[in-house]
Amino acid sequence: MDYFCTMNRSCPILMRILSLIAWVCLGGVLPLGAQTFDQYGNRTDSYDSSDPFNRDQVYPGGMDSLNIFGERILSPREQARQDSAARAAQRSTRDRQIYTNRYKDSIQVYKIIDLYGDTTLVDTTLNIGKYYKLNPTRRDEYGYMPFPNLAEGYTPLVYTEKPSLTPAYGIRSRSMYYRTTDQVKYYDVRTPWSEVMYHSNVFSNMTGQVLDFNFTANVGKQVNFSFGFRGKRTFGLYNYIESHHGQLVGTFSYHTKSYRYIVRSHVMYQYLSAVENGGLTEEGIGFFLSDDEQFSYRKTIPVNLGDSDGEVANRLGGTRFFITQSYDIFNSSIKNPKGFRVSLLNEIKYEHLTYKYYDPAFVSPSGSAGRKSLAYYGSGLLEGAARTDSSYYNTLDLAAGAGVNFPLVNIYAQGMIRYQTANYSFPGTLASGGSVPVSEMSGNTLMVNLMGRWRPMKYFGADASLDYSLSGMFSGARILRLSGYIQLNAQNRLEGSYANASYYPAMTTRFYRSSYADYNWYNDFKRIESNEVAITLRSDKVFDARVSFTDLGNYVYYDSLRAPRQYDGKVNVLAVTLSRDLRLGWFGWDNTLTYQHVSSGAEVLPLPEVIVRSSLYAYFPLFRKAITLMPAVTLRYFSAFDAPMYNPLLSDYNLQPLSTRRQIGDYPYIDLSLSAKVRRTRIFLKVENLTPWILKNKDYFASPYYPSVDPVVRFGVVWDWFN
Repeated sequence: MDYFCTMNRSCPILMRILSLIAWVCLGGVLPLGAQTFDQYGNRTDSYDSSDPFNRDQVYPGGMDSLNIFGERILSPREQARQDSAARAAQRSTRDRQIYTNRYKDSIQVYKIIDLYGDTTLVDTTLNIGKYYKLNPTRRDEYGYMPFPNLAEGYTPLVYTEKPSLTPAYGIRSRSMYYRTTDQVKYYDVRTPWSEVMYHSNVFSNMTGQVLDFNFTANVGKQVNFSFGFRGKRTFGLYNYIESHHGQLVGTFSYHTKSYRYIVRSHVMYQYLSAVENGGLTEEGIGFFLSDDEQFSYRKTIPVNLGDSDGEVANRLGGTRFFITQSYDIFNSSIKNPKGFRVSLLNEIKYEHLTYKYYDPAFVSPSGSAGRKSLAYYGSGLLEGAARTDSSYYNTLDLAAGAGVNFPLVNIYAQGMIRYQTANYSFPGTLASGGSVPVSEMSGNTLMVNLMGRWRPMKYFGADASLDYSLSGMFSGARILRLSGYIQLNAQNRLEGSYANASYYPAMTTRFYRSSYADYNWYNDFKRIESNEVAITLRSDKVFDARVSFTDLGNYVYYDSLRAPRQYDGKVNVLAVTLSRDLRLGWFGWDNTLTYQHVSSGAEVLPLPEVIVRSSLYAYFPLFRKAITLMPAVTLRYFSAFDAPMYNPLLSDYNLQPLSTRRQIGDYPYIDLSLSAKVRRTRIFLKVENLTPWILKNKDYFASPYYPSVDPVVRFGVVWDWFN
């Protein structure tokens, strides 16, 4: 046999058998999971810490030798001690991908890296958190009320606006779906990794699918690339409502062997388009709340916008190129990333945003669809109305700076100078006769970003950052952030933060042009002043808690006439959130509770006082843990409040008119789900909003004039490949 080239033909049969056994053992055959060797000569296993037979192997090596990765080769005794600690750390997590080299086991290398360099590991476990993220955004929806149609929109239940030195575009109803720079991930994997998520409705008149695909692979040890596509196509239960999204992203990352030079970049194209119906008419709401069987087929209920004569639609598009890189011009120890080093930093970002609104009234105002639009918006058309309302927001950011790490005092400091050129315009033929004197806003802004991190000891740390606009179009804006933490013990951590910001309102509130006469404005708003104090407790023994107080001045909102306004008084929001996942054997009970109190300014920032999500679930491993089932019952609830109305023309929210004000909430949503995990595949089946079958209560709305989802069955699957 060729495998036993050292054997002589005269060897006895017993020696041949022993040699065969030794060859099989050295091959590292494992009872669970496939085992392969990658291009680096290293073994990759599917590691299951609950399997007693999946044992790490110990490889001999000299104490003073280094392997090809620069790691010290451990003695058998040290290796065994390290392996024991690694197995203990992994005991609570099943089926996580583990990378094993010839000299040191249990190095996890299927890594996901964010914009700031923080690393997490690919995790294929089944848990209640994964269930919460099975939706078109791939994020936990807590604090938001989704519209009934998949990928249609959300009503915000909490205040989560994040200030920035340069103003946001606006278009807030699409903010949950639009992927920003810090939401793009980079990777470092030892074998190609693919993930597919599919989400759809079944047994329903509401058709729609969501597909999210991502593939990544390393070319050698230093180069990684990935590409992904996230698409959504859904048709709602009601007439003239549908969504069509497409998001394509490609990433590239590279680092030298010593990590002296690191570069990460991505290119992204995305569009979020929708056909809008403006919600139900007043008559339609009466039909929806009635028990008349003829209206159980929702397309018989009248809506505010669109008919066979034409449809109303809007579309948000974006194209972005981004690159960030760093180079260590001085490093006291290449093999020690925590040593003294000085790094040069560079960042370039170009983003082109577009928003378009289509309305049949622009083409045929006397048609049936045009008359419905004119009545809904309560505005006439300007003379020579354009066929489409269009706006563009282009920005180019150039940044350069340096970072210094001081290991003796455990301080990292960073400073960058940032230059941005921005252009916000309404190109093309515009309607005449408007009161807006300009057609664009453009200019340059010079900014500075300062950041510091201090880690004086293992159980304490502090961070500080200051962003300030020195001059130009958006001068005077600032964002100051201070934070710190104390690790009280292994199970409890206390965190505190303070943020002070002065920033410009969204571009659509400051300047807008439309063929509708009442949707033309140019506002010289003051900067929004914001202060937030927060204290957070993270505890494995008691519960997680966060208490925050936010003080807002010069708050900008859309009033009941759908025009932007700046509030003269203060808006104060107190928010307390408690969460705890209780586990007892196979059973779990996950709870999240938020209490909010708007002590001042509730008339311009309406929020529900109470938000609750509670899930009772269980784990049932079957067939020697080859299959894991997780049935769950989830309760979602928020108290009644005067929620803002959705405005299809602006893709934003405005206050309700007093004469037709309608509260939403005070309705328990009950979901029943069954999740399963088979190897690397997670399958989800959910019956959403069972409450109408139990309580016969139909007063469920996601937004005024937009009913929430009827009882519906949703199916989803997440599938990972490692090969």
